Amino acid sequence: MPFYGQDRYIDGYDQIAANLVGGNGYRFYPTTAKTLMREPGYPIFLAGIRLVFGNAFVAVKLANMLLALVAAWLMTLIARRLSNNQALIFVAPMLYLFHPGTVLAESRGGVELLFTALITLFIVTLYKAIESNRRWHYAVSGAVLGLTVLVKSTPMLFPVFLLAYLLLCRRLTFRLVAARRVAVMIVAMFAVLSPWVIRNYLLTGRFVPTASVLGVSAHAGQYISTHLADDKSWMQLDREAARERARLAIQLGYPFEDDVYYQSFYNSADEVRFSNYLVGRVVNEYKTHPLLFVRCVRSNMFNFWFAGKTVRSTYANIVIQLPYVILGIMGVLLCVRNGQARIIGPLATFMVYFVAVHIPILAQARYSMPLMPFLSVFAGLFLVETYGSLARLAEVVVERNAAVSAGTRWL
Repeated sequence: MPFYGQDRYIDGYDQIAANLVGGNGYRFYPTTAKTLMREPGYPIFLAGIRLVFGNAFVAVKLANMLLALVAAWLMTLIARRLSNNQALIFVAPMLYLFHPGTVLAESRGGVELLFTALITLFIVTLYKAIESNRRWHYAVSGAVLGLTVLVKSTPMLFPVFLLAYLLLCRRLTFRLVAARRVAVMIVAMFAVLSPWVIRNYLLTGRFVPTASVLGVSAHAGQYISTHLADDKSWMQLDREAARERARLAIQLGYPFEDDVYYQSFYNSADEVRFSNYLVGRVVNEYKTHPLLFVRCVRSNMFNFWFAGKTVRSTYANIVIQLPYVILGIMGVLLCVRNGQARIIGPLATFMVYFVAVHIPILAQARYSMPLMPFLSVFAGLFLVETYGSLARLAEVVVERNAAVSAGTRWL
């Protein structure tokens, strides 16, 4: 249980929520500065649960279960676009709901299930926008994307990838229209983000559209990649990286509250400056040693799907995740073979983008959980179609055997 964070909160979201409910503002500790370290979506969500249900952790678990069910229902809307087989509408959500990662996420106070539900909703609205090609639908999709980014900033740059996909894969006459529609999506996204962006600017005098956690993530990813040969677990290296960041912050003269992993500063601008310092330090290291960056990307490709906090949990993740990944890839190839490349194009583009954003920085198996609904749809499609093919083959064999038997009796 300690390695999977069950029955407890993770990543400090509960600390911010508790301070919001207590009237102390958006901060980790009552004595530290207002923070930009975490996007506001999930802490506000937790604060709302606390206001209604108090500190009962069971309320968080029930909310997680409901969010998982919402994502499963939204998966059926995506599944119907790929197949008329009614079995897929049942199989794909079951693959997601009974994935051990989903069950574990339901048992702890983490951002994964809210983020997953919003990403799945965004993909549904994106398909509606592309099919209708109406500005209003692109605006709705952009607003949903803005809400998703308020929970976790990973999808923020996806409209750029979407535009590239539309320009490459659509007719020439559609390309200018596509650019305008994506612009509407971006405007709607920033309209939703604007209160958070304005607040951050008033605090720090800087344009910070998401959170100030990039420096921490980049430093942790680089540190882990460069110390893998030390025969230590992922968790041990991650803690060592945190201690290294605390040492750097002390050297730079930033006063902070050390909570073992994150440094909570007494000045909001110091938090942003330290994050920028870490990013610059990591980039300079990669410029000096390009092969180190290659090694980091290569490690994170594996880590994104399988890395756990210990060797044993990594092996367990491999056993669980590898069948989903293989079946998902087979489902994608099946769609391409069936002439559905254009149908799966937006979803496949998002999945590639999502992985690509993580692998240069930091990755572990729980980061892949938001992709599980889509991987389950493709895996379910492959299983359903394969079962149907085998059933039809069995019917043909039975009919041939019956015909041969009838002919033998006649002779």
